[in-house]
Amino acid sequence: MLARYLPRLRRGTRGFRSPIRSMRLAPLPSASSLFSVAKFKFSTISEMPSKEPEPENEEPGLNHEHFKMTKKKHPLQIPKTWQNPMQNHIWEEEEILELMKSLPTHTPVTFSDKFMHFLVKTVLYNGFNWITGFDRTNPSARSCQWRLIILESVAGCPGMVAAGMRHFRSLRTLQRDHGWIHTLLEEAENERMHLLVCLKMFDTGYFTRFMVVAAQYLMVGFLSVIYVVHPKSLHRFVGYLEETASQTYFDLIQCTSTPGTHLHKDWKDLPAPELAIRYWRMDEDSMWIDVLKNLFADETNHRDVNHTFATMKDDDPNPFVEKHLKDAAKAWRLDKEQQTGKKN
Repeated sequence: MLARYLPRLRRGTRGFRSPIRSMRLAPLPSASSLFSVAKFKFSTISEMPSKEPEPENEEPGLNHEHFKMTKKKHPLQIPKTWQNPMQNHIWEEEEILELMKSLPTHTPVTFSDKFMHFLVKTVLYNGFNWITGFDRTNPSARSCQWRLIILESVAGCPGMVAAGMRHFRSLRTLQRDHGWIHTLLEEAENERMHLLVCLKMFDTGYFTRFMVVAAQYLMVGFLSVIYVVHPKSLHRFVGYLEETASQTYFDLIQCTSTPGTHLHKDWKDLPAPELAIRYWRMDEDSMWIDVLKNLFADETNHRDVNHTFATMKDDDPNPFVEKHLKDAAKAWRLDKEQQTGKKN
């Protein structure tokens, strides 16, 4: 019976063309194109141009570009400019000078405070000085470069860990966070910007990159466990860590300003990188020592914030929310004044 219908089936499909047979396979990419793509993806910061071109129809200097180097327009026609959406504090010279008059330190009281104080001030600080060959009375430029990159790469971890923990707790408990997350994220972003500013000034080798990766893996796990068990201990740990960072930047400022020191010889004539000028709204003719002063002021702020958090309950309202609003309003005003000045 099947034989009776085979001829009809053949006649019915005679004009049919299989879609699979009619498909045309796209040619495989050549080896040279694959190599060019891989080379682009694995390029490092040092291979990028030192100064990116200004975008068309944009006033130069108002925003710092934050996009990959390409002439193609954004698919949504968005201008390729960037301003940090998480506003940092813009320091006045008078504020920095006032902060440099004294470097307050916290006296440990509880057992956890004493443990964190010993861990930071004795083990980590002295050990790091020995590893980097750092002499706070007259350090060499090379020891400072390596120290700053490692220090800032580690300093950006606690804020992000604490913010992430509080974020997930808020989701898990279906409760508000009362403003802590924003301050912690601003701290992490600020420390990351410190690292990017230092990378504009100093080169990094394979050993430095390895140490950054190793330190991050160790610190993130260590900090996460502490924040789960006892959050106040993490904030106290960061407070003590920022005390040492403030002391380090204070020493660097003093040495750079003192004739006859290694840093005065190597750093006194270095101009500030453009990224730092845009981030802190500094003058165009600012020098590297001015950047060090802003770095110092930021670290003192993190010191005070974390020591404050260490004395608060987890559900207390964040006392620094109003400060963030004032910082954002000040930055907006400065941008408007700069934009008006350029038009005039």
